[in-house]
Amino acid sequence: MANSRSRSRRTAGSAHGRKGPKASTGPQAAQEQLKQAVHQVWLAGMGAFVRAQKEGPAAFQEAVAEGLKLFSQTGTTAQRRMRDVVGAAQETLQGRVGGAREQAQETWDNLEALFQSRVQRAMHQLGVPTAAEIRELSRRVAELNDTVMDSRKPRRAAQKSAKGKVAPRRATKSAPRRAKAKHRRTAG
Repeated sequence: MANSRSRSRRTAGSAHGRKGPKASTGPQAAQEQLKQAVHQVWLAGMGAFVRAQKEGPAAFQEAVAEGLKLFSQTGTTAQRRMRDVVGAAQETLQGRVGGAREQAQETWDNLEALFQSRVQRAMHQLGVPTAAEIRELSRRVAELNDTVMDSRKPRRAAQKSAKGKVAPRRATKSAPRRAKAKHRRTAG
C-alpha cells in the first residue's frame, strides 16, 4: 500500500508540470548537493588534466604555480582563522574558569562561615568562654591584682617603720606541734 501511495504522489507531482524528482529539504537534500559538488570538482579536475595534456608542460607548470599560490593563501587564511578561533576559545575558557573560581571561593567562604558558627554554638553550649569574655576576665584580674598590691603598700610601709621597734612575741603552741611532727616522722 505504501508503494501505491508513493507512485500516486510521483504521478501527481509530474502532472503539475514539475520535471524530475521532488526537491526535498533536510539531510537528503544536503547529501545530494554535496554529491553534485564533488562530481563537478572531479569533472573540472579531469578537464584540467586533459587541457594540461593538450597544452603541454608549460600549462601544467602554470597550473601547479597557481595551485601553490591558492594553497598558500588558503593556508595563511586558515592559520589566521585558527588563531582567531583558538584565541576566542582561550578567552571564553578563561572567563569560565574565572567565574568558576569566584563561585568556588564564594562557596568556600559560605562553608567556612557555616563551620565557624556551628563551632561557636557548640563551644557556647559547652560553656567555653569566648575571646571577648576571656579578655574581660583578664582585665578584671589585672584590676584585682592592682587593688591587692595597692592595699598591701600601706601595710609594708607600716611594717618597715615598725622594724625599728621590737614587738613582744606572742606565746604560741608551736612546741607541741613540733613534737607531734617529730612523732609522725619517726612513726612513719
